[in-house]
Amino acid sequence: MNYESVLNEYELCEMPESELERLERQLMIECEARTARRDLLSFIQFVWWKPTPLIIGRHTMALCDRLTRAVDDFLEGRSTFLDIACPFRHGKSDIASRALPAYFLGRCHEVHPDVIMSGYGSDLVQGFSRDVQEIMRGKAYQHLFPGVVPTSSVASGWRTAGSTGEVTAAGLGGSIVGRGAHLLVIDDYCKNRAEARSEAFQLRTWESFQNDLMTRRAPVCLVVLVATPWHVKDLRGKIAEAEKESDNFPRFERIVFPAKVMDEKTGAWTGRFLFEERFPREWYLTQYATLQKLAAAQLDCHPVHEGGNRFPVENVRRVPLSEFPKTKMVRGWDMASSSKERDSDDPDYTAGALCGLTYDEINRPVLWIYDIEAFRHEAPERDKRMMATAERDGIGVLVKMEAFGAYKDAYLYAKKTLAGRSVVRPSNMLGDKSAKLACLEPLFEAGNIVVPVDAPWYDLFAKQFGEFPDSDHDDIPDAVAVAFDGLIKRGSMFI
Repeated sequence: MNYESVLNEYELCEMPESELERLERQLMIECEARTARRDLLSFIQFVWWKPTPLIIGRHTMALCDRLTRAVDDFLEGRSTFLDIACPFRHGKSDIASRALPAYFLGRCHEVHPDVIMSGYGSDLVQGFSRDVQEIMRGKAYQHLFPGVVPTSSVASGWRTAGSTGEVTAAGLGGSIVGRGAHLLVIDDYCKNRAEARSEAFQLRTWESFQNDLMTRRAPVCLVVLVATPWHVKDLRGKIAEAEKESDNFPRFERIVFPAKVMDEKTGAWTGRFLFEERFPREWYLTQYATLQKLAAAQLDCHPVHEGGNRFPVENVRRVPLSEFPKTKMVRGWDMASSSKERDSDDPDYTAGALCGLTYDEINRPVLWIYDIEAFRHEAPERDKRMMATAERDGIGVLVKMEAFGAYKDAYLYAKKTLAGRSVVRPSNMLGDKSAKLACLEPLFEAGNIVVPVDAPWYDLFAKQFGEFPDSDHDDIPDAVAVAFDGLIKRGSMFI
């Protein structure tokens, strides 16, 4: 029921059929209003601002109930931190970024509340801000909270009449210096796949959340992160890591609404979808078919590495270095020589993999990775690291480097730099990056990749192989492929 129209009808009705009908209508409105002042879902129903009907799903009720309890706790002096994951187009922004701020400003008006609304861009959150203003100026809202009205139409920052609190709408990284937050809402911190996959973007988002937003919290506050997940290392993933690292980091309650409704006891899919009240089954099925691997994140709210586990790092054997064989070795180098090294805020690594080769009982190659050097340095420091590595490896270790295109100059320079320390030979592997690394797939599948059990570089090694080809960096896989190619081609005849 749209109470805006009911109120209009009530006020325009000069002479209802009977005084009893008028009183009944007034009583109905006041009963609904009383509930709407204390319950978020009832509030949304009372002030519903769109011309289309409000459609309520199981997640709508659960989310509104949790947010209502969070506002209750705030008024009783308890803080709440919520991390809400929900598929796209399921009404999360209507609830958290449009209705909740308006409800909070009305119900908590005597506290003079400060509100900060943030997300991936200023246009997004300022649009939410204007929607909040429109709701608050509506007749239904004013019936609930008389006089609680925006005093300005400026979307980026405004106040309500009779309150010293401020509403600030700024994108992540935007200026919120001097602002505070009794209510902090972060909605959709990522807008596309390219951003989600970028380690630099992940870091910027985390730093903005950590340094800009979380420092604005009032002593008692309500923090709501609501988003469709994108990546295992997005803002939600970073928060989970921070909670593990420090007992003092705020504990976020995770509320997840996957598109597929799962049986709570067995964990199996029930065959139903989350919001069939609005979307037919065919909509969900076509979305899964369209998104493919991305559906795990954007529909089921459980992001996985996009690389598809082409290199199953769980098969890698980790043994003590003392058990490694004494065999001929090759150090394969992948040089960070592209413009990305100079211009990006997330530059490539220079990586060098020291590898040896044996064969198992059925004559399959076994690649032993003795050591990996991976660093980000300007040329002078990079050259020192490479020379120190060559001296440690010894002259018996052959050095292989790619020597074509953009890498030719780097190869020639390294050959000159390492003269007298190592024999440097070009590596001219054919095909694109995916084709060059194909030689390693059978080794991973057979469990014939071996690394030292305590290798300090293992996490970076596993990350780059595990996420290939969707990782931001593949320098270590390139270096390992160069070393393996050198071992295969030289056999036992190299120096």
